[in-house]
Amino acid sequence: MMAYSRSSILQQSSRVVTLEGAIKNSHRIIDVRSRKEFSGGSVPEAVNIPLFDDDERGVIGTLYRHAGHQEAVEQGFGFVEKDLSALVDSFLPYKNTPLTVFCARGGMRSRSVVNLLEQFGYDAYQLEGGYKKYRHDVLQCLDRFRPGLIVIHGLTGTGKTRILQELDNTIDLEDLAQHRSSLFGAIDRNPRNQREFESHLFQTIQSLGEEPYFIEGESRKIGRVFIPKPLALAMKEGIFVRVDCSMESRIKRIIEDYPVADESTLIELERILNSLRRKMGHREIDRLCGLLKEKNLQELVRTLLLDYYDKRYSNCMSGYSYALELSSEDIVAVAAELTAFRASSVNLLQR
Repeated sequence: MMAYSRSSILQQSSRVVTLEGAIKNSHRIIDVRSRKEFSGGSVPEAVNIPLFDDDERGVIGTLYRHAGHQEAVEQGFGFVEKDLSALVDSFLPYKNTPLTVFCARGGMRSRSVVNLLEQFGYDAYQLEGGYKKYRHDVLQCLDRFRPGLIVIHGLTGTGKTRILQELDNTIDLEDLAQHRSSLFGAIDRNPRNQREFESHLFQTIQSLGEEPYFIEGESRKIGRVFIPKPLALAMKEGIFVRVDCSMESRIKRIIEDYPVADESTLIELERILNSLRRKMGHREIDRLCGLLKEKNLQELVRTLLLDYYDKRYSNCMSGYSYALELSSEDIVAVAAELTAFRASSVNLLQR
C-alpha cells in the first residue's frame, strides 16, 4: 500500500457538496456510518461502507464523552489503521466514479474518509451536514407536503396499482413502503422501515410535476409505516375515483401479484391464514389451509375476497362520493380515461 499522510487525513478540510449537487452530477453516495446506523435509515441508493463497526463506534462514543475529542480521534484512527488497506480496497468498485461520502453530521468520519480517498486518487466529496441535515430536509418537506390529489379507490384486485404504473405524476405508496397494504402485503417483498419509507417518498416528491397527482386510497398505515399526516389529510381532501372489474379478473390479478413460488411462501401464507381464525372461524380457516395445500388458489382467493376483504372495504368505501366511476377490466384504457380526467380536474380541486 502506498504511503499516506496521517495529518492530512485527520486535519485537512475536504470539498463539500449538497445532495442535490451530488445527484445532479451522478455521484455515487457512500454512507460510512456503522451497519446499525445504516439499517435505521439512509439516503436512497446509498452504499454502506462503514468506517467503524457497531462495537468500535460505541467505544469511540464513550471515549468522546468521558475523555474528550482528541482521545476519541486517536482511538478511531487506531481502529482504522489496523486494516487501512482493506478500507481503501472496499472503495475500488467506485474508483472511476465521483463519490459523495457522509456520516451522521458531516464531521470527522466522512471528512477523514474523503481526505484518505483523495490521497489514493479518488474524486471524493463530503456531503454537507451529513445524514442529520438530510433527515431534517426530509421531515421539513413532508411536513408541508399537502398536494392536490386524485385518489383511486377500489376493492382488492381491481388493479389500482397496475393503473398507477400506467400513469404519470403518481405517488405509489405501496411501492415506497415495499408492502401491498394487506395481511399478505409483505409476501415477496422487503418492507421498509419508517425512515426508509420517508426518504423514498421525499425522493419521489422531487421528481413530481404539476398537481394533481394520482395516488391509491390507503389507510394511514401501510405495513409497518405510517403516511405523513399532511399527505394523509390531502388524500381525504382529494378527488375520489372508483374503479371496479369482474370477480374473475380480480382473482386472476391477485394470483399473478402474489406468486406462490416456493415452500417458504406456502408456510408464510398458512401462518397468515391461521391468524384469521378469530375473525373467520376455525372450520373456515381449516378449509382455506386445505385449499392452499391443494394449490387451489382460485377458490382460496375467491373466499378471502367475498368473506373477508370485500366486507371490510365495502363498509369503508360506502360513504365516499366519487367524481368518476370506471371499469378497470382494461388497465391501459382506464389509465387513458384517468389522464383525460386529470386534465379537466383543476377546477374541482380549486372549489
